[in-house]
Amino acid sequence: NRKSHLLDFMRDDVRRTRSALPASERHKVDSYADAFESLHRRQNAIGAMSHAIRRHTPDLGDRRYSTTSSEVLKAQFEIAGAALIAGLTNVVTITSGSGRQRFGKFPELGLPDLHSLGHGKQANGKSKEENCITIHQLHTQQVAKLAAKLDAVKEGDGTMLDNTLIVFMSDSGDDHHPRLYNWPMVLIGNLGGRLKTDGRYLEFPGYGKTNHSTIASLYTTLLHAAGAPRDSFGQDDISLSGTEQGAPLQTLLKT
Repeated sequence: NRKSHLLDFMRDDVRRTRSALPASERHKVDSYADAFESLHRRQNAIGAMSHAIRRHTPDLGDRRYSTTSSEVLKAQFEIAGAALIAGLTNVVTITSGSGRQRFGKFPELGLPDLHSLGHGKQANGKSKEENCITIHQLHTQQVAKLAAKLDAVKEGDGTMLDNTLIVFMSDSGDDHHPRLYNWPMVLIGNLGGRLKTDGRYLEFPGYGKTNHSTIASLYTTLLHAAGAPRDSFGQDDISLSGTEQGAPLQTLLKT
């Protein structure tokens, strides 16, 4: 197709240009050439997967054009599930209700925008907390549908869900404009048995207390479980001197 032909042209053009450059500049061109090669391989791989992509592409109907937050969210989950099952990607990220002008509103639920709701605005004769529960239920329903969809796909000796981890995170930590001293989240699945997540509720020591861990520790834990171990993630909190930050959470890792 035209995209593949364009990448072929760019790849050959970069190679011709490289020979005319001084040695000190060639490593830069090499990095560009590697990027083009990666795009070319990706394009060819997608072409080879066209049958699977068509088979799993969801019929979104009018949701393709909707600006209604809940309908956009449902469409995003359907697309994400299809991309995973078709093999287009192994990782998806979905966010809900971000932005104040367009996708941060749920008029179909009779609710104000999330920013106003976070500041305590009432609606439907209900409190902020009650209305937040309505939105959280919408989110959890979509997470549950995604988990059920993955669980219906056979993979190895189990299902796709058995080899997947869904990280369902809080929208704003412990409060609106939070300090993020607490950040609740739900882990669904165990990455093929590499994580100890099933049927457990864990509460780690509070901010700055003995054995306290930052969110970086969760990320390094997931990297260890995924076979790409790291013992640090991001920048340390300078207010927590003397506290080990980013170390994997051994209580979540299968040994």
